[in-house]
Amino acid sequence: MIDELRQNGNQNDECPEGCCEGNEILCVSIPCPITIVLLGLQLQLELPCIRLTSQSPLSTEQVNQLLGVLTNLLGNLGGSLGSE
Repeated sequence: MIDELRQNGNQNDECPEGCCEGNEILCVSIPCPITIVLLGLQLQLELPCIRLTSQSPLSTEQVNQLLGVLTNLLGNLGGSLGSE
């Protein structure tokens, strides 16, 4: 099934440029659809842009809080992926 997904992947090799500018707190851009399988269902994920920004400068405490949340999130994702 994985080989089939690779073969049926994005038919168009051209992807639009991502939206991230580099000054965001967090930016995720997947400009081309990707195929995922969830509970046996083949799905296409299109995620043009998710941005996390702030209108004012963040304090050191706020930056540390954000880093803690992101570290925990990424750690949990890595732990979930590693248990397959």
